[in-house]
Amino acid sequence: MSTAGCATIVDGTARPAPGMAPRSLHGQTIKQVLLGHRALSRILNQSFKIDPHFRPRFGGPDALLDDGWFSPGDCLGVASMLQRVVYQSSKVRHVAVQTWRHAPKSVEVTSVKEGVVSLPSPAEAQALFEKFSQQWQQCDGTTMPLSGTVFKLKAAVTNVEATNPVVSATISMGFASRSLDSASLQSGRALGVRGNCLVEVEVAFFADTQPPDPGADPQASAVDVAQAILDKVGALS
Repeated sequence: MSTAGCATIVDGTARPAPGMAPRSLHGQTIKQVLLGHRALSRILNQSFKIDPHFRPRFGGPDALLDDGWFSPGDCLGVASMLQRVVYQSSKVRHVAVQTWRHAPKSVEVTSVKEGVVSLPSPAEAQALFEKFSQQWQQCDGTTMPLSGTVFKLKAAVTNVEATNPVVSATISMGFASRSLDSASLQSGRALGVRGNCLVEVEVAFFADTQPPDPGADPQASAVDVAQAILDKVGALS
């Protein structure tokens, strides 16, 4: 262990010196809180590789995602993560996002998307989290149309659970013309807050997967990934 200035170096990681107030994370630093393939493999018990169709993104508010979907009400942010329209009234400083896909063929999880958004201060991040958390809870049990793309889709939000600092939900998405009970894609969503950062996670399972145990549950998996990222935010703050 060594110290330099206001930071303490422990096992190669810079941490605030004892007694120092937590610092806000901005700029390139926020990319360090995202998980790599080894951490994801430990949490989800399978291997992953970066999805070549969705390269890692980093930047200001322009790095937020725009899937081209439109949905009435405030539930789009539950069904689809880090949408620009959802954050448009917020003072977003920096955004980092990366998407992973399954490496082996026989797996349960098809993809993992993880992202972090930095805001000017912890107070603003907490206020935005509370706003989003309330919206998620109001969307529980809602099925919404997702328009604006070639395919007409719909998404059902269920099992919303809010326990500070994480709110989570299960999303079932499928074609608008079919029942969501048939061949729908199920994913777990999680939103968390730590310091001046919001963390978003989506863990998608194959449509025909029937999770054999709680550890393979999409929603629980998303919460586990989000909590691991929040721990890294805390370590760097």
